[in-house]
Amino acid sequence: MNDEQKFDLEIDYEHIDVEEIMTRIKKKVAAEAGQEREAAAIVAAAGVASGETAPEPSNGFESQGRGGRLRSLLLKVMSPFRPLIKLLILPVYEEHRQTVRILHQTNKRLDRLYQINEKDHRLAFERLDRLREYIKLLHTLSHNVVVELTKLKIEEETLKATVRLLEKDFEHLGRRERALEHEIFK
Repeated sequence: MNDEQKFDLEIDYEHIDVEEIMTRIKKKVAAEAGQEREAAAIVAAAGVASGETAPEPSNGFESQGRGGRLRSLLLKVMSPFRPLIKLLILPVYEEHRQTVRILHQTNKRLDRLYQINEKDHRLAFERLDRLREYIKLLHTLSHNVVVELTKLKIEEETLKATVRLLEKDFEHLGRRERALEHEIFK
């Protein structure tokens, strides 16, 4: 009996669920291990009935050790799926390793840049703070210049109006003086 006949598992290749497949395989292996123990017990009983010495009862793991027997059994069970596992797992594993390596290198570079630029950041922030203060000062200065120019313009207009009034008064006084001179010297 080959492995495929032994484990007739139906796999939905559209939706592969590895955990479900492994659970089915473990159930089948456990069932077969139980059948092997029963068969060994029957053979032993037949041997005792025929007069042969009965072998010691075995759970099937003493000869290779529990881990070795289980491992070999799992390898036999999984051998039909080995190409599928390699196809599915290996590229993902390699891609994962490459991604982790790239991320690690990027993190190292970022840490170095952060350490180098930390001083530059402090200097840049200090410079930005100074620039903000200069901008505030320039804004205040330009505002004050506009206020003073407006005051000067108003004062200029006032002085022009005063000069016009004084010119009119001066003209009036000049005509009055001439009129008085004309009266007196006539």
